[in-house]
Amino acid sequence: MKKQHRLIYQAIKEISQYHFGAVSLLLRNAGLSRQAYYKFLKRKETDWERQDQQLNNRVQYWFDFHHQGIGAGNILVNLEKDKLIDFPVTTKMVRRVMRKLRIRCQIRPKKHNRNKQTNNISKTIY
Repeated sequence: MKKQHRLIYQAIKEISQYHFGAVSLLLRNAGLSRQAYYKFLKRKETDWERQDQQLNNRVQYWFDFHHQGIGAGNILVNLEKDKLIDFPVTTKMVRRVMRKLRIRCQIRPKKHNRNKQTNNISKTIY
């Protein structure tokens, strides 16, 4: 199910709570079927969605705990030791979640100019 449809169904559910007959009108304007809407209402959360939500929360927790100075590799190490995560986690999963949450390590490694260093060394030798 597309995320956009989920958001539309959620909005229709909230709007139509107090207005009788609003569901049909809102679904018609959105271009969605009533059958799909009611199927969404009875839908149960899958194991994958539950794990993904739990992973989102824990990645955000560890990222904030380290003051936005931790990358995917170190988050993975923390998640492997985390007692609340009871399923295997990979680096790709952590990177996907970080991309979805739009979080990125704020501390960048220093880049050295190797040509400049070798020139300085050669000048001191001669």
